[in-house]
Amino acid sequence: MRRAVPFVALLVGCGDSSLKVLRNPPAVVINSPEDDQQFANGEVVEFEGRVADDSPVEELEVEWVSSIDGVLPDTDPPDPDGLVEFATASLSEGVHVVTLRAIDPTGEQAEDDITVEILDVPDLPSVVVTHPAAGEDGLEDSPFVFSAIVDDYQDPPENLTLELASTPGGPMCSMIVDGSGNAQCPYILPIGEYMLTFTVTDTDGNQAQALASYSVVSPADYDFDGDGYSENGGDCNDSNETIYPGAPELCDGLDNDCTEATGVDVGSECYDDDGDGYCEAPPCINTSETLADCDDTLPSVSPVGVEVLNGIDDDCDGLVDEGTAVFDDDGDGFCESPPCVNASGTDPDCDDGDYGTYPGATEVCDDGVDNNCDGQTNEQNAIGCTNFYYDGDGDTYGVSGGRECWCEDGAYPYTGLDATDCYDNNPDAYPGNPTYFTAHRGDGSFDYNCSGSEEKQYTSTSGGCDWGVITYTSCDVDGAGWDGGVPACGQNGMYVNSCSGSYDVACYALCVAFSSDILGCVLSCATDCNENYSGLAQPCR
Repeated sequence: MRRAVPFVALLVGCGDSSLKVLRNPPAVVINSPEDDQQFANGEVVEFEGRVADDSPVEELEVEWVSSIDGVLPDTDPPDPDGLVEFATASLSEGVHVVTLRAIDPTGEQAEDDITVEILDVPDLPSVVVTHPAAGEDGLEDSPFVFSAIVDDYQDPPENLTLELASTPGGPMCSMIVDGSGNAQCPYILPIGEYMLTFTVTDTDGNQAQALASYSVVSPADYDFDGDGYSENGGDCNDSNETIYPGAPELCDGLDNDCTEATGVDVGSECYDDDGDGYCEAPPCINTSETLADCDDTLPSVSPVGVEVLNGIDDDCDGLVDEGTAVFDDDGDGFCESPPCVNASGTDPDCDDGDYGTYPGATEVCDDGVDNNCDGQTNEQNAIGCTNFYYDGDGDTYGVSGGRECWCEDGAYPYTGLDATDCYDNNPDAYPGNPTYFTAHRGDGSFDYNCSGSEEKQYTSTSGGCDWGVITYTSCDVDGAGWDGGVPACGQNGMYVNSCSGSYDVACYALCVAFSSDILGCVLSCATDCNENYSGLAQPCR
């Protein structure tokens, strides 16, 4: 909705000290009807607005304009308070944008607008028969209250008239209509078949009719209890709506179906009809069992029935086909033979008695169960698995950079229990190896125990006072050590454990002066023999 906003403009002329004030435009607002309101065709629409201006409001030129019908025929000027009103019942059908416009004597103008919709509605009134209902009869010599509901778009219901007539018979009564459109009148017709005519008339003389068939019958032909049967129609008790020909037998001790051949309550919920010892609503009249039968037409269905694959609740526990191959018995979403009746899993369950066993479940180590139904147990990455590292030389020591998780022994080459192997191309190279070797492990290193350094070991090959294996000068000094320096790993050498032997120097000098047998001189001049020499190999680890 648009709103006119008045304004004031001030203008000072050049070289002119006078102040000129421009006039404000009028103010306009539409108060009713509400924006987007709907009206029936021919219905009176009352417009109300208010205008204001610097000049007297009586001098304003005011008009109502429709976007469909143009300028509307309103000749009333605003009242002294600026109130403008206009009513019309002649707006054309459709959606109108209605504008209220005001123009002051100087030509300034303002406007406001709303939207109203004029609906195409029927001219004729309407009538709907509510009594008698379809198939409803009247009783001989008893008044029957005839009723209907009337309506009209142009007139209120209480201004309508409603006449009731019958064929045969003619006019019956003028029905009184209340403010809600309900109309009724009581009337007695003799026994017979009738066609009733309800005629409604509006204030313009427009009429509409509704027809209804109606029968008046004798007491023997009247359905007093409303079960669809009269005494002449075979009802053996026309005061009880549960008793009529063909009625289902109830557990009430009465002949509900009006047939003595079936017996009282035979076929009812308290009678065991299929002979399986159970009825639908215990206590039963022909069996002593107290549990309810969920289907008393099948002897195989009862509270002690055996569930089989047949789409039936055989044991009356509320479940269908439970315990069969198409039922998910353990609630894990899978059954043994999909499609399942109570689960969406499409792969077969290999153990439908174990909630933790189903296709796609996580395998568990050492539980003896194929948890994920793939035909294997203790497979890779199962719960509780052990990490095995890449072990290229098979010595059970692995290296970092690759591992697999297995429940038991790893799968080659992932057999390493840890990642501490310092050389994974030789099974003799592993942490803590106690053995010494005379050849390197494969990469030039003798570090077989992964200590980070090479450790040497010697082994005695001879001992005692074997003067012949070393030179004379070797025993000049007491002590122990390698003769000629420590040999490399894997090489042989001579190690002197002790060198405490002594000899006569003068004897030795005289001896060698006259003899070239140095060894003989040493032996002949020896005065003590505590020497202990060892010929050694030099292994490492």
